[in-house]
Amino acid sequence: MSLINQVLNQLEQRGAHTSPDQTQIRAVPAHPKRDWIKPLTLGVGGLLLLGLGTWLWLHKEARVERAAQGIIVPSVAVEVVDSNEQPATGPAARMSYELSVLPLPESLRERELPAATPSVMDRPLVAAIEAEPVPVRKQEAPVSPPVITYREPPPPLKHISPKQRADADYRKGLQAQQQGKIPEAMAAYESALKGDEQHEAARLAMAALLQENGSPAAAERILQTGLRLKPVRLTYAMALARMQMEREQLNLAVDTLQAHLAEADNNAEYQSFYAALLQRQNRHKEAVNHYQIALQIAPRNGVWRVGYAISLQALERIEDAKLAYRQALSTRTLTPELTAFVQQKLAGLP
Repeated sequence: MSLINQVLNQLEQRGAHTSPDQTQIRAVPAHPKRDWIKPLTLGVGGLLLLGLGTWLWLHKEARVERAAQGIIVPSVAVEVVDSNEQPATGPAARMSYELSVLPLPESLRERELPAATPSVMDRPLVAAIEAEPVPVRKQEAPVSPPVITYREPPPPLKHISPKQRADADYRKGLQAQQQGKIPEAMAAYESALKGDEQHEAARLAMAALLQENGSPAAAERILQTGLRLKPVRLTYAMALARMQMEREQLNLAVDTLQAHLAEADNNAEYQSFYAALLQRQNRHKEAVNHYQIALQIAPRNGVWRVGYAISLQALERIEDAKLAYRQALSTRTLTPELTAFVQQKLAGLP
């Protein structure tokens, strides 16, 4: 029908009819076609768009609400909205408004986090910097380290024995004696003997100082006190015998040495001194025996060999006396005076 109408319309436009009297044939207008598919499609599409928009709006509102509660929501594509566009007043807008004013359930309120300060990302960068002052940390005053004062500990108290104290007093006495301070020297020697009565050097020094200053009896008493101590010090006996000999108390000196002879078997000096005192008493046989003991201990002592040769010559043991004189010279320990004396003796012997 539509094709026929189309052909007739074309003929009418070209004037193809035969005569004016001819009955004019006109195209019958076609009845309007009822095309209901297109409006239906547009309607369905509009509903879909409306539903999509509503879903996007609700999703956006939920995301904003969770962000306000401090819940981080993954970023999604945000639809750009014109600032001049009026807010929608459709069902979606009303629904989002109604949802926004509804109170939160109690279960969510228990888990509700404290209201967070709006993030800096929600504001312009410059405004956020200007609005929020940068906290200035108060500079703390430097703390100086504690001053540690080192105190050297006092030296430990050194225990000084009586013998050490006596040694110190003895040295003090020697120094005072060398300076001519006799009373101070005597006091120091006496203090040393009080601390250690066996201090041999202090006792001998004190006895000699008393002997030199005209107190021989006091000096002898000091030495005799030392002889009574144990163990016996043979030096005290020899010093006392020498003092007695100088006072021409020869017999007393011999008795002093003889009293301690048993402790002097291995003391060459004691044996030779005792032999010399016996020789002065003309007890040459005894003197030879004690000289022999001394020379066995110290064979190269020339002085003792001279004394030994004198006693041998007194006993008329001439050959033994010559040998003893020659041995004394061979030691080369004699003084020039004693050497001349020995040479003279050798020259006088047959």
